[in-house]
Amino acid sequence: MKMIKKVASPIERGIRNTEKTLRFMGACMLLVMMFLGSADVIGRYIFNSPIHGTMEWSQMLMAGLVLLSLGYVQATESHISVVFIVLLYPQRVRLMIHIATLILSLFLLGVIAWQSTIIALTEMEQKRVIETILLPAFPFKFLVPVGASIACLECFLQISHLFSRLKEKEEVS
Repeated sequence: MKMIKKVASPIERGIRNTEKTLRFMGACMLLVMMFLGSADVIGRYIFNSPIHGTMEWSQMLMAGLVLLSLGYVQATESHISVVFIVLLYPQRVRLMIHIATLILSLFLLGVIAWQSTIIALTEMEQKRVIETILLPAFPFKFLVPVGASIACLECFLQISHLFSRLKEKEEVS
């Protein structure tokens, strides 16, 4: 058991540091979106000269903001969850339900990461660009597999923690 914790601790720190970095990148994207939107409004209504491609930039940055924050949201369990029925069950059953939902999430996020990688690689090979701003689309497409992969790692980490809690409850009983 101690060997697993020694191995898991640096891995967990690495995942947390990656989540922190991606969260910071998402916050920077939000900041850029805010300044871009403000500059576009000021340019449009005061100087009668809007910024070309603001909508496209905002869409790409919003995708990055959401996708790069997936791992952090999973780690802090900040997503929306409905648990009022699950609370009626004993602690052990709740743990098993939580593990089952995390396994399902891990599977779905894995499929998203896999398929979005294929899509991003195809976009890169075809050299597609966003027409209005003449910017390659593939870097933004790669945000999907990055975010989904980090969320997968977080789900895997949570599953391992829950299994250890479940095992501790069995040993106590």
